[in-house]
Amino acid sequence: MIECPPIFAFDLSRRACLRTIGAATVTALAASVSRAQESRVVRIVLPLPVGNSVDAAVRMLADALRTTSGRNYVVDNKPGAGGLIGAGEVAKAKPDGTTLLITTSGHLLNAVLHNKLPYDVIGDFTPISQLAVAPAYVLLVRTESRFKTLADVMQEVKARPGTISYGSYGTGNPTHVVGAMFARAANAELVHVPYRGTPIQDFLGGQFDLLWQGALTSMQMVQDRQVRVLAVTSPRRLAELPDVPTLTELGYPGVDLPAWMGLWGPPKMTPELVQSVYSEFSRAARRADYQAYLTKNVGVPTSMSPQQFSAFNVEELARYKRDIAPLNIRID
Repeated sequence: MIECPPIFAFDLSRRACLRTIGAATVTALAASVSRAQESRVVRIVLPLPVGNSVDAAVRMLADALRTTSGRNYVVDNKPGAGGLIGAGEVAKAKPDGTTLLITTSGHLLNAVLHNKLPYDVIGDFTPISQLAVAPAYVLLVRTESRFKTLADVMQEVKARPGTISYGSYGTGNPTHVVGAMFARAANAELVHVPYRGTPIQDFLGGQFDLLWQGALTSMQMVQDRQVRVLAVTSPRRLAELPDVPTLTELGYPGVDLPAWMGLWGPPKMTPELVQSVYSEFSRAARRADYQAYLTKNVGVPTSMSPQQFSAFNVEELARYKRDIAPLNIRID
C-alpha cells in the first residue's frame, strides 16, 4: 500500500505521491474491468432445437471458443416461429458482445416469407461472419420407387398432374422453397406435404413420392441404400455423387438455394468489437475436430470478414426478393 507524506510535508513530494496513487488506481481499475470482460458469459443464441447437425457444430465451436478465448461461451437454443423468437432476442440485446446469433440462411429467407417481421433482418443485426456453406440440395426417391430418373418423374407429372407429392420440413422451410422453385422451372403441378418435424420416416414409409434434402444430411441414407438421388441443385456435379446430374444439365436451370450458416450480433456494435469477435471466432474455428465435423455434416467452412458478410447479406436478400418472393410462399 502506498502512503503519501503528511499535508504539511514538502508539497512537490506529496503531489508526486498522489499522482502515483492515481495512476495505480486507474491501472488497477482498468485491469479489473478487463478481467470482468474476459470472464463474462457470452450467449450464442441458436434458433434451432437441440439434436441436429447445426446444433452439434455450434456446440463444438462454443467449446473451442472457451479454450481459445478463456471466456465462457454457452449455446442457448431458442427454437420456434421459424427462427423469429431467437433472432428477435438478439435484435433487442445490448451491443456489448455478450449476446450473439448463429443461424442459417433462413434468417434472411424469413424476410420474403413473412408479410411482417418483428425486426429488420438487415438493420437490426450486425453481420460478423459467414461460418459455412452447404454444397447443394438433392432430389431423393426411395430405393424401391418406380422413378429411376427425373425424366420418369416428369413423364408421370405431365400424364397425371397434381398426383405426385413432395414432402418438406414445413411451409417456408428451404426444402419447401426448393421444391416450389423446381415446380416453377418445370412448369409442373406437384403436391406439397409440409411437416412440423422431420418427414424422413413418412418418406421412407412411402407416404409421399419425393423429398428435397441437403446433400450432406442425405449421404447416410444414400450409403445405406435407402434412397436414390435423381438430381442436385448445385451448378456442378458433387464429388460425392459424380454420377448424379445437375438440374441445369437436365434442363431446369435457376433452381438453386445455397444453404449457409452465419454469425450476427445485435445492432450498433462498434467496429472494434465486431472485429474482435470475428477474430476470436476465426481462431476457434481452426480447431481440427470442429472443421472435420462441419465439413462432413453441415458444409464447407468459410470465414467471411464482417465487411464481406455485410455486403453478402444485402446481396442475398435482394436475390431472395427477386427469385423467391414471386413464388408467393407465405407463413403468416
